Amino acid sequence: MASSAQPPEVLAQMNAWHFDIDRYLNPLIPAPRWHLVPQPVAHFLGYRKEPSKPLGNIAIAFWSLVGAFCGVALVASVSQHVPSFEARDAPAIIGSFGAAAVIEFCAIESSFAQPRNAFFSQMIACLIGVGISKLFALNSNAENYTSLGGALSCGLTTVLMVLTNTVHPPAGATALLAVTNSQTVGLGWFLFPVMILGVTLMQAAALIINNIQRRFPQYWWTPRSLSRQHRVDLEKHEKEGSDVPSQYEDSLNEPRRLVVERGDMQVPDGIYLTAFERDVLAKIQERV
Repeated sequence: MASSAQPPEVLAQMNAWHFDIDRYLNPLIPAPRWHLVPQPVAHFLGYRKEPSKPLGNIAIAFWSLVGAFCGVALVASVSQHVPSFEARDAPAIIGSFGAAAVIEFCAIESSFAQPRNAFFSQMIACLIGVGISKLFALNSNAENYTSLGGALSCGLTTVLMVLTNTVHPPAGATALLAVTNSQTVGLGWFLFPVMILGVTLMQAAALIINNIQRRFPQYWWTPRSLSRQHRVDLEKHEKEGSDVPSQYEDSLNEPRRLVVERGDMQVPDGIYLTAFERDVLAKIQERV
């Protein structure tokens, strides 16, 4: 089984209209060293020496129920007992955490559920949402434009999530609530600590519950390699100013092959298969 390569002219056009922030950030991010972490701890941080066994949808539904209940309940109960939250009449839980629970306990193999997306998307939403709310409040007739401000906040948040590779749908709800919901608007910039605590607690619950029978996260920062060799190639390319693409750039465009043979399966770096996909490939492997 092989993926078809795009024609050179198509790739050139795609690159002309494509901004990859990881091209600049990944060389600054250290590669994970899970082999140095005790195995029981690494297990609950998503590290596996071997692929996880696929689960049926009944098991997934059960753990989604347990996870969503525990995640939302944990955030709500802890938030209710934070004195600074009580002093500012902060809601027990922001509505967007309901959507986050579905993604982080059900669709855990999606890029939307990974820690980078879950955290940074909500920080972007807070920044844009509160900023728009403060800006519109400068107008004496701000209440007449609340829905417009919410739409603008949601739109700008979406743009920044796309450009920073941190798309996480619940953040769109956070950005909207930061402008349109009176209780959330009243928090102002204090929305940041409220969301930081909530995201942290939700991710902590996900790390425990999702790693009992499944694997979470699939990656912490990116599915691409963060090895030192990538950094060396990138620095050499930039220093020489050569037109020859670096190894990182090659990895964006080169055709990648998923090989299924009798007794062997080769999955390219950066490709994370769902339990259903692995089950299908395993059945195909038996027939080869």
